[in-house]
Amino acid sequence: MALFRYEALDSLGKKTNGMVDADSLIEAKQKLFKQAIFLTAIKPYSLKQAKSLLKKGDVLNFTRELSRLLKAGIPLYESLSAMEEKYRGTSGQRLLLDLCEQVRAGHSFSSALSRHSKTFDLLYVAMISNAEKTGRLQEALEELSALLSKQAQIMKQLIGALLYPSLLFSFCLFVLGALLFYVVPSLQELFEGRDLHPFTKIVFSASTFARNAKFYLLGSFALFGAFLAAVWRRPLWKRTAYQWILRIPMTDKLFSKVALIRFFRAASTLLDGGVPIVAAFSEARTTMGHPILEKIIQNAEESISQGAPIHAQFSGHDLIPPLVPRMLGIAEKGGNLDGMMRQIAEIYEEDLEKTLSYFSTVAQPVLLLFLGVVVGFVLLSVLLPLTDVSSFANT
Repeated sequence: MALFRYEALDSLGKKTNGMVDADSLIEAKQKLFKQAIFLTAIKPYSLKQAKSLLKKGDVLNFTRELSRLLKAGIPLYESLSAMEEKYRGTSGQRLLLDLCEQVRAGHSFSSALSRHSKTFDLLYVAMISNAEKTGRLQEALEELSALLSKQAQIMKQLIGALLYPSLLFSFCLFVLGALLFYVVPSLQELFEGRDLHPFTKIVFSASTFARNAKFYLLGSFALFGAFLAAVWRRPLWKRTAYQWILRIPMTDKLFSKVALIRFFRAASTLLDGGVPIVAAFSEARTTMGHPILEKIIQNAEESISQGAPIHAQFSGHDLIPPLVPRMLGIAEKGGNLDGMMRQIAEIYEEDLEKTLSYFSTVAQPVLLLFLGVVVGFVLLSVLLPLTDVSSFANT
């Protein structure tokens, strides 16, 4: 089975395009002819062209809907075909057509997913692969949908907590720029040749400097943006920058909580699916996005594989709360490690929500106070000379 991309004319004579799967070019043409599609061009569609992406929200919806179709008793290939029809006309159709082709050709579903690693990460593929061995594909998809839903919820909380302060800070910069580049210059002529208050001199000097160096300032912002883009593209630079960010007060604890929640929820899901402890840690580690904690987990995997107790590997680290090794130690004795990891994730999800709420509550008045101080300082610097009546009388 192969994929073919075609261009055609509809009943109104408008150009249209689409995808069709068939064993050969002739069969593809026959399929389209039966659908009364007037072809203008058709050619094979390669795997390289099929490297399309699904958004994270689409991956969650795909996982949920595929789980429901399988739960209803529909075979995997027919379920994927139904999903392909839903996404027809979108960029995700290419990916789903490739999955259909691979499954129909006899390949495993996990190997088909692994061909699209930018959409389905290692954890996703590993859980599907393990489920295929144990015959729990539908249950694994349900667990994955719950995991993806929790991850999306955490990301939504982070964005929600940081968005308003970021917008408010941007507005502060906008107001400051408007004052320095437009408002203050229009007032400088009014006080020309007079003795000015030190506050007024400071504001006028800052405005003059900003206007004279505007191209340098714009260039600096552009270079800073290019630097951030370069850091984002280079893993080594990205890791170094992330380590510097973690030194900022509050951010170290905040990002550590997010990483630990991701790890423990993913590890719990994998362990519940029957994945061995070391393999579960290795796969769950890929979801953390925290280089320091990833290194700690990697060292823990090596020690656990040699017979060391699990809870001991989480002790003595500043970024890991003392409650974590204590709870893991209890779980090791009780034999309920996956359930305890789920409890740890839920505890720190609640803690993260409180932290984000506190951060948002504190950041908003601080930024508003900063904006008020800046605007008040500029207004005061302008009003002070106006109160000097004698200077006006002498002019």
